[in-house]
Amino acid sequence: MINIIKNINYSIICLIALLTIILFKTEQENYFTPVFEKKDISSIVFKESWHYNDYKLLTYQTGLTPISLDILKENNKQHEIMLIQNAYFSAADTICKPYMMFSRTERLKNSTSPITALENGDILITPSSHIFGIRNGHCAIVIDAKKGITLEATFLGRNSDFGSIEKWKKYASVAVYRLKDVDIETRSKIAEKAAQTLINKPYSLLAGINNNKDTTQCAHLVWSAFKNFGYDLNSNGGKIVTPADIAKSEHLELKQVYGLNFKEK
Repeated sequence: MINIIKNINYSIICLIALLTIILFKTEQENYFTPVFEKKDISSIVFKESWHYNDYKLLTYQTGLTPISLDILKENNKQHEIMLIQNAYFSAADTICKPYMMFSRTERLKNSTSPITALENGDILITPSSHIFGIRNGHCAIVIDAKKGITLEATFLGRNSDFGSIEKWKKYASVAVYRLKDVDIETRSKIAEKAAQTLINKPYSLLAGINNNKDTTQCAHLVWSAFKNFGYDLNSNGGKIVTPADIAKSEHLELKQVYGLNFKEK
């Protein structure tokens, strides 16, 4: 009996040690700072026009893709590009906070991410949320970019509701996507329809599996908003859609990353 108890205690200790190692590794992966050289982009930022190599350099130095770079240029906000570069290369101070039951998220302690050039219908995705070392992530749809309003399903016990872009600026890492080859009018209609039909939906981890069409979860909500217009963002076609599935969708194009390594599809 004593040996059995010892074996059980040993197993528990090993399990705790394993979980600790996994969680520690997860914490280390919560924020990316470029390991390559920070370059002077001031001579490029204010050029009258940018060419391929200019876009490529600016993207890898700021996390902004040509889409967002053009939006900033069109609105005479090139100065923001310099500030975003500084933020992209800065080592941020982060903190991991409990979010829902066993879920935790990494947040920025004394700064905010430079999310910019947002438009109605954009999709925000963060890998900062994780459970026991497994990154489940979180996502939302931008309803009103000017007012900084999102729509999202956050956690069990809370119905889908409007949120704030300011909250998203506190995540340690975030990516911004938009529907590819679709005009702003259509993307705005998708956001408007989502605000009307996907608000106040009960949260369910089984959304997509069960037959209850009135429940949702974060990725399911975003998927539903675009599916209503004929765009299926579930890249793997499974019954459960995740933020990672949406990020890999061929219907989307990347606009910006922060706290993440820029990777072309």
